[in-house]
Amino acid sequence: MAVYTSLTDSDMRALVADYYLGELVSFQGISGGVENTNYFLTTSTGKYVLTLFEEFEFDEVPYFLDVVAHLKHKGFNVPAALIDIHGERLRVVKGRPAIIVDCFPGEGLEQTSVKTCRQMGSALAKLHIAGEDFPEQRESHRGMAWWHATSASLLPELDSKQAELLQSQIAAFDDFIVEYDALPKTTIHGDLFYNNTLFDGENLSAIIDFYNACYSWVMYDLAIVVNDWCSDLSTGELDMDKYRALMKAYCYEREPNADEITAWPHMLRIAALRFWLSRLEAWHGAKHDPERLAQQHDPQEFQRILEARVRFVPAITEL
Repeated sequence: MAVYTSLTDSDMRALVADYYLGELVSFQGISGGVENTNYFLTTSTGKYVLTLFEEFEFDEVPYFLDVVAHLKHKGFNVPAALIDIHGERLRVVKGRPAIIVDCFPGEGLEQTSVKTCRQMGSALAKLHIAGEDFPEQRESHRGMAWWHATSASLLPELDSKQAELLQSQIAAFDDFIVEYDALPKTTIHGDLFYNNTLFDGENLSAIIDFYNACYSWVMYDLAIVVNDWCSDLSTGELDMDKYRALMKAYCYEREPNADEITAWPHMLRIAALRFWLSRLEAWHGAKHDPERLAQQHDPQEFQRILEARVRFVPAITEL
């Protein structure tokens, strides 16, 4: 269970008392996350989610809350922070920044389908359009400095094949920046894996976990989604039915320009590289802590996806 900061019944009751949420009925740690601590809270007024931020300091969190508030104002089902009795949306709990949000109906997907991919493509395009007028342009906390520092620190941990793949793709990324940095950007989710959505059956009910949001290339965010939603994780290859459904729905709502179409194969490789790197970083960082290691995602899944994208990427024009 990914609960890094443990809270007692008295801790929870004291916290809930500072909100307009009635009386605490029960609480339960949420498994599955790897970056933050999350709890389900059930009170006499409903069900909520408490998040304690384990990687961000207090002054870093308001940006993400502002992104979500902006998208909620635009009509998206997203988890905006609730206001406490003191008029604050961000608290400190056990030394960590913390928020409480509404718990949306629906459940996480066990796997994607053509129908859920189609819905995600449409929703993602609308999300990108909605993010264009968000005023703050924050760079990713996993930006260029992180890419280079992380890849350099990981190289001694990799076998020769992995090291060659990593070095070649970092070099390709550096070349990409020189040629394509002027591609359209917007406020992106940055981590819209299918486990960061809720579905009521096969109908999208909410998009959650915006804590990798930043101002970046639109097509990079689309590539992140395609790599997760449309890949066979055992081989890394694209499921073409899911891929076509998602991409056609996206392009119906937002048509990529000529430069974005040309850059698309690079974007899919860059998005795969980013998550291979972050999973390797987490995996090797936790290897001496068996409990934390068990909570990490397998880096080899994204190594396979990256290798598959190096071999072949279908052009957008083929849709």
